Amino acid sequence: MFCEFYFCDSMAMVKNASLYELSGDKLTGPKITAKRWSVDLEKEIQEAHFNADSYSARYQFNPNSEREIFVIDTPPPYPSGTWHIGAVAQYSMIDVIARSQRLLGKEVRFPWGVDRNGINIEFTVEKKTGRKMRTYQRGEFLDLCEQTIEEYTQAMRSTAKRVGLSCDYANEYLTDSPDYRAVSQSIFVDLFKNGDIVEDLRPNIYDPVEGTTIADAEVQRIKRKTKLCHVIWDTDVGEKITISTTRPEMICACGVIMVHPDDVRYTHLVGNRALLPMPTSGRELSVEIMAHPSVKMDFGSGILMVCSYGDQNDVAIFRELAIKPFLAINLDGEMTEISGPLSGMKVSDARVEATNVLEACGRLESIEEREQEIPVSERGGNPVEIILLKEWYVRQTHVLDRLVELSKSSRFIPEKNRQYLHDWVDGVSIDWPISRRRWYHTEVPIWYSEDGAKVIVPPKGVYVQPWRDDPPAESEVIDRESKQIIGVFSSLADELGEISGEEKVFDTWMDSSNSNLFVSGYLNNPDLFDRAFPTSIRPQGKEIVRTWLYYTLLKSTLLLDKPAFENIWVDGLGMDPWGRKMSKSLGNGIDADSVLECGAGGRTGSWKIKGSDGKQVVLKANKIGSECFRLWKACDAQVGDDFHINPEEIETKYYGVLTKIFNIARFASQFDTPDDLGSPPELEIEDVWILAEFDEALSVIHSAWEEVDIYSAAQAIKAFGTGVLPSHWLEMSKTRLYDGNTSATWTLHRVVRDLLSVFSPICPFFTHYLSTTLYGDSAVDVTE
Repeated sequence: MFCEFYFCDSMAMVKNASLYELSGDKLTGPKITAKRWSVDLEKEIQEAHFNADSYSARYQFNPNSEREIFVIDTPPPYPSGTWHIGAVAQYSMIDVIARSQRLLGKEVRFPWGVDRNGINIEFTVEKKTGRKMRTYQRGEFLDLCEQTIEEYTQAMRSTAKRVGLSCDYANEYLTDSPDYRAVSQSIFVDLFKNGDIVEDLRPNIYDPVEGTTIADAEVQRIKRKTKLCHVIWDTDVGEKITISTTRPEMICACGVIMVHPDDVRYTHLVGNRALLPMPTSGRELSVEIMAHPSVKMDFGSGILMVCSYGDQNDVAIFRELAIKPFLAINLDGEMTEISGPLSGMKVSDARVEATNVLEACGRLESIEEREQEIPVSERGGNPVEIILLKEWYVRQTHVLDRLVELSKSSRFIPEKNRQYLHDWVDGVSIDWPISRRRWYHTEVPIWYSEDGAKVIVPPKGVYVQPWRDDPPAESEVIDRESKQIIGVFSSLADELGEISGEEKVFDTWMDSSNSNLFVSGYLNNPDLFDRAFPTSIRPQGKEIVRTWLYYTLLKSTLLLDKPAFENIWVDGLGMDPWGRKMSKSLGNGIDADSVLECGAGGRTGSWKIKGSDGKQVVLKANKIGSECFRLWKACDAQVGDDFHINPEEIETKYYGVLTKIFNIARFASQFDTPDDLGSPPELEIEDVWILAEFDEALSVIHSAWEEVDIYSAAQAIKAFGTGVLPSHWLEMSKTRLYDGNTSATWTLHRVVRDLLSVFSPICPFFTHYLSTTLYGDSAVDVTE
């Protein structure tokens, strides 16, 4: 039961209650023999808890349960080194959600999933071995990735248990497993058949260092120093013009010169041609001068050189004017033959050499230093280029309005964070490129006939690797243009000629955005899916609204035309004590495991980080552990707000809360527990009062758990458990308790038992130890 509310509106409610007689009036030693709560005791309880045979029975999801199903789309963390302390804090709150919903009597699906696809593990293997991916045989490299990521997965699983996550570990899912990848590939095939996935030659954002396309959502912008070159061009009418550019190496790919239609300095040149100011190869040597309103008259000389492709504005102009693009940069990040003397150079080197060539030709008027903002890849931090590539795309612009409309059915927690989604959707203007030229990802499940007119796709539920596997016999053969199914591969194999398998793979988010479908039973358990979708809750950080949340909503819109979630819980970011994002470059990171272990075995914690002024600061703590850490996160900031991580404050503010509640329970343990805590004796006025106060607190806590409002529940528990109960009622009732007063003893045990129950989602091992010692039953097993 969830702490039966004991309403105490008047003394009349309890006058006729049956009287409980104490078994004796002599006090014995406290049942709780530990004199204080400690991190060592916490670890002992944790280890016994996770090793117990009852663990799976306690937390394993029962899809056939008649209870209300509550499915959590747990963010599958990516295992790469130590787990970020901000993420560990967020996941501890997701566990609070799971435990509180169990307390409310629901059948909770709290999966443990790990996101193991992607470029990060490829980077790790390359760094460990000192070899780039493409120097390996593909299968050999995949084996190395799998072995390496398994090591990190085990470490992350240990941290998850250490912070108390009550996941269904026995049924964990891995996004690189055949089962998960089969679902991803089946979704691709469905979208392909529906016409929502297309293959096309388009300008793409490309990371030349890592050799792969990336999406808009994977791009960050950084500031850097650059050189603005003022270049002299000749026109076909003999007039010289100056064009300012930070990309002189891209002159070879210039498709048009533009001026603003209101710029009286240059309107007389519109319709004429400008001559390229440096040598090129295999292209026309002049370009048209046109008027266009996008030109900024106050940038440089006010004349714009539009190339394929310097930025997204160039892409838009080439598309708008239907200009044939030039390929100036290849997949290795090197200049192509069209660039003449720059051919074969890396882009950064070519930029320097282009300046030298222009100067030698007498075409460099001047150079000035500028600060500019450039796009870099989120994962590698490498400057990106925009180049023409044939890739696979998910069509999205046609369903944006529908996506937003469906998302209105989902409750955002907090509501203000809905704006992150709207801001991102407002900026989406192109399709989502989902294919990548990497290896340790889910493969694009396509084979091609010899003439290229037909494609072969696998049956649902089968994981395939087209780069090395033949199509399964029951695969479907589809006309590439019409998307009409022609027949089955086993019957048509001889007509297809020599088939070839697609070598590209999915973008990581193409996999990750299927997580809610996977855990809700999509494809694998239709009966569960009917009950569990839309998924009950998506908990996540605000920094991945534009990726994980958006792409998940997009999938549900395209596949099902349904909202993906009932609730979307969007938390803030874990910051350093001064409110800065933690990063290696700032030197302000704090290791999560060291915080959770602080106080274990007598070890203290000491963290050397750089403060806001760049000077080293040493933070120290004596004892924290997972329970104190969880309590801090629950109490310190409301969901959606950024939270500052300072181990010193975690200890000083919250370890004392555990100590105070522990002391109350230990004090209560010296008094015999009444046989029936469900039936009160005749209660005295002090006890009626504290039960009324407790009932009011329980009402707040119960409502908070129902609303997934962890902060309000935590604050109500803290206020009652460390304020009203010990400071007022306990102080005034000690004499009665020592005298064996029946009313006081019953009230004390009733309040302590139920307080431990409602506190258990936040501090499960703390409450488990106290409740089992005092009352024989674990607080974490109590349900409404």
